[in-house]
Formats: sequence, C-alpha cells, structure tokens
Amino acid sequence: MNQEKKPAKAALWIIALFFLGFSLFINLPAVHSGFLSADQAVYYAMAQSIAYDNDLEYTKKDLIRYYEDFGAGPNGIFLKKAADGKLYYAKSFAYAFFAAPFVRVFGSNGPLVFHSLLLFLLLLMGFSYFSISNSPGLSLLQVLTFLFASIAGIYFLWISPDFFNLFLVFAVLFLWLYKIRRKEAPPAAPEAKRGRFQAFLLSESSDYLAAILTGIAVFSKPPNVALMGPLVLWPLLKKKYLKTAAMILLFALSAGLFFGSNGLFTSSGWNFQGGERKSFYFNFPYEKEDVTFDNAPNSNTMTSEGYFGRFLYPFKFIFYNIFYYFFGRFTGVAWYFFPALLFLILFFLGKKSLDRWLLLVALAGEILIYIVLMPDNYGGGGGSLANRYFLNIYPLFLFLPRIKIKHKEIILSWIAASIFIGQILINPFQSSAHPSIFCKKFPFTLLPVEMTLINNIPTTTNPDARRQQWGTPLFDDRFLYFLNDNFWKKQPNENGWWTMGDRKADIILKTYFPVKELVVRLLNNPRRANEISVSVDGQVQRITLGSKEWGMLRFPVGNEFKIKDLHYHRLKIKAAKGAISYFEIESSREKRFLGVFFELEVIPRQ
Repeated sequence: MNQEKKPAKAALWIIALFFLGFSLFINLPAVHSGFLSADQAVYYAMAQSIAYDNDLEYTKKDLIRYYEDFGAGPNGIFLKKAADGKLYYAKSFAYAFFAAPFVRVFGSNGPLVFHSLLLFLLLLMGFSYFSISNSPGLSLLQVLTFLFASIAGIYFLWISPDFFNLFLVFAVLFLWLYKIRRKEAPPAAPEAKRGRFQAFLLSESSDYLAAILTGIAVFSKPPNVALMGPLVLWPLLKKKYLKTAAMILLFALSAGLFFGSNGLFTSSGWNFQGGERKSFYFNFPYEKEDVTFDNAPNSNTMTSEGYFGRFLYPFKFIFYNIFYYFFGRFTGVAWYFFPALLFLILFFLGKKSLDRWLLLVALAGEILIYIVLMPDNYGGGGGSLANRYFLNIYPLFLFLPRIKIKHKEIILSWIAASIFIGQILINPFQSSAHPSIFCKKFPFTLLPVEMTLINNIPTTTNPDARRQQWGTPLFDDRFLYFLNDNFWKKQPNENGWWTMGDRKADIILKTYFPVKELVVRLLNNPRRANEISVSVDGQVQRITLGSKEWGMLRFPVGNEFKIKDLHYHRLKIKAAKGAISYFEIESSREKRFLGVFFELEVIPRQ
C-alpha cells in the first residue's frame, strides 16, 4: 500500500509546494492595485493589529501601517466604538488571530501563506479519508475536485475567513467521521503499521478535538453551531452520556474563550457586531485630527439591534430562498458548487446510515439559519463570488454520500465546472474583483434572478447599475437595478437611459408603493423602421419607430414580486438595430453604440 501511495503523496506535496511558492512570492498589493475592500480590508488590518500591537484596537498607527501595504486605504472597514471612546474592529477575530503570525513574518503575503498551510492539511485529511476505500490517486483527485471543480478554491486567494472556515468545518467532520468510515469499510489495501497520528484518529480523543475546533468555527461564523448537532447526537444516541457531556463542555469552553476574549479585549461585550458600529469608505477615523468615528464622510451606521424586526421576511419567502439557494443566477449551489449537488443526489441514491442522516439534518439546519435570519443577504453581499457563506456548509456535502468513488462522478463535476465556472477558475483575481462579469452571459442569463437579494447581488458593485434614480427632483421611492451591461450610464442632462445597440437591457424596478401602470417613453436612434421590444413582468409589447422618433408604450401592472413594502418589477428593453452616429453623421460626436433611449413614468395604485 505504501508503494501505491507514493505517487499520490508526491503529487500532494507538489501541489502544496506550488501554492506555498505562489503565496510567498506573489506581489499581492500590485495584483489588487493597492485596493482591498470590505471584509478583506478589515481582516488584514485586524491581523496587523494583533501581529504588531497584540490588541484589537483601531488606532492611527494601524491606519498608517495599512497604507504602507495597500495605498488605497481600508475601504469598507468595519469599526465599533466602545463605552470608553476607543475604536475596535467589528468582526470576529478568530481568522485574524491565527493569520497574525504569518502577517508578522511575511507581511501582506502572510494570509496566503497561512492558507497554504490550511490547504496542505485539508488535502492530507481528504486524501486519508478517501484512501480508506479508494486508490490513492482517485482519493487525491476527489478532494481536488471538491475544491477546484467549485469556486471554493478561489477563496484561497481572499484575505478573509471563508477558506479558514471551510478548513475548520472540514477538519471537524474528518476528525469525527474517519474512525466511523474505517469501521464501515475495509481499507482499499492492507495498511502499514499504525502510527501515533492514526491511532489518535481512531480514538475518542479525536472527537474532543473536533468539539474544540467547532467552538472556534462558531465564533468565526455563529451559524456553524449546526455542526454540534451530529457531534453531540452521535454519542447521545449510543447512550454515551459522559462523552456527550464532555463534548458539550469542551465546545462551550472553546467558544466561551473566544467570545469572552472579545469582550475583554474590545471593552464592548461578547458580540463582535454589537454596539455602535460603522463601515467607512475613502475617509477613515484618525486620518486627520478632525476626522473621527462620528463625523467621517462616506460612513454607514450599522447595528444588530432590532435586527429581527427589520430584516426577517414572511414565512413564504423561505421557499423562494431555498429555490434560489440551489438554482439562483448569482448564488446557486448547482452552478458554483456542483459537487455539492452531486453529493446530495448520491446520498439519496446510496446507502443510508445514522451519521449520514445527522449530517443531512445539520446541513439543512445551517442552510435554514442563513435563509431565515439573513433572507436578503444569505450569500455574503454583492462583493462575493457566488455564495461565500456556503463554504461553511460545503464540507458537510462531501462527507454525506458513500465513501467509494466512481470516475464518472469526478468527470461529471469537471464538465459542470467547465460550463459554469471555467472563466472564474482561469482568471480568479479578475473574477474576485468583478464578481458579476460572468453572470451577464449565457448560460447564466437563462437562470432565475434572486429577487429576495436585489440589494446584495454582484451587479450592485457597479454604482451606475444600482439604485438608479430619475425625475426632477430625483424620486426617492423608486429605483432601477441593471442586471447586465447593455445600457449606457445616465447623463446629467438626461432623465432616462440609452440601451446598448441591439442588445437587451435587463432591469429590475423597485418601488415602495404598489404600481397601477408603467408608461415607457422611447426615443429611437438614427436607424429607420427600428422595432423596439419592451417586456414588463412578462408582458411584451413592440413598436416600430423611425429615425430619432419618439414613441410610448403603456403597461397595466399587477404581477409583481412583493416583499413587505417593497414592490419589484422585471423590465427588458431591446432595439432590433443599433447605431454609432459618429461613423454615419459627419457632424456627430456620439461614439456610443446606441439602441433606444427610454424614460419611465410610474403611476401608483390608489
């Protein structure tokens, strides 16, 4: 068996060394053009603060140190003010704590060097787990498919807790399930003499380590508490009451240590998101003497107080979000984490056992936590690639089906990856910086748009495509969201938008009142006999306009998507022929590829 494992182990080491070399020598600030935003900014700043100052307090010294590495500043950084007036980072410090030593030694490359270690350990665990019943080569290929035939591997490049959380959950499940799978199936070949580490994996002690790691995972991302379900129910159902109590105690001590430390080191209680909390863009507290937490421009106040009343949706939207969770255009598990969908299918087709049922309940429970408690942002925000919070759940799917691997399942996963995420995998940095670019082309344009997430889908990262207003003065109770790039930025002297050439503009209209009728005024480009097609909530009307001719279409509206006091309508506008006047009219300076200009009049329902 050792001889058979040598090539696979060599491949594992080569992969690990490749990622380590990449992490050590990449010019990360240059790759990011000196710009980290939101979570990446706050976690890197926090890791620096722990590494150099041994604290979580935000000071001017922290800001200067950050600027030395990333010259654009910590845009989107989350801070909170404690009762003593001091400022602290308003995120869980678990990831920053473990990444801090690497930041101290390797600077801005430190987080990726840390991720390289996590990747090596994850590959080693996956390889060991699947080698129980499969050839070494196929075992390594399976765990590589799990990571890189999905977008999970892309988060290796993010200076954020997502890959760290994936690792923690993977490690917890491996420590718990390795011994169970060994009893369930004989090894693929005779094992060598058992070493100390393998003896540890086959002992009860590995479960206790799993409970400790779960406590860290819960502090990093609280919905990970669902992991404790199978860890506790497994010994409880086997009437191992003392072990069950020990597992709960170790989990509580681990989580309590981190939550308690947050209160101790930030003077603001156990909740790292509680209290007076803000995000800052372009201007940051302490950058000048007169710039403070209270008056810094471009800041957004955030609070968890009254959260449930403000953000929870009516019960029926749970079913919408379950559908979107798996099949939505921007967050769908089926497209971005296809192996998870395959593992789920294999579970229902294969042999069932108690531990697998417990895993299924845990993953279903954690998905529900996200879509019930975060119904408008279960994917992690508009700047995320697909659903970054799913990385906390993804490993549960891997351990769900039978351990025996078939080649066709791996091949199918890579076929799906080539169709849906190939362009992301080939260009991960650009895809991370612009997470909506691949969603605007076939086949994604055929997929349903997550209507519950309109404020937090990747297209909102383009300021010209989100919350667009019109009117004089500008209306503040109706907005447009553009789902693709087939439009031109609204000009200051215009009260509408031009579509791009003969391409279809896909738009969401959001209003804070019910709509009776939508009036669409249209101005054709210089083309003659140009057929303009407009769709409102599936109703299609067409009009043929002459060169630079105006027209009007009226749509009675009733088929809306309504969430509380929000009303959403889907618009699609397309000209059959586009024109670039610059090349056709001598006096024209218009170089844009114009389709049709449109203005909207929204008539409220009485």
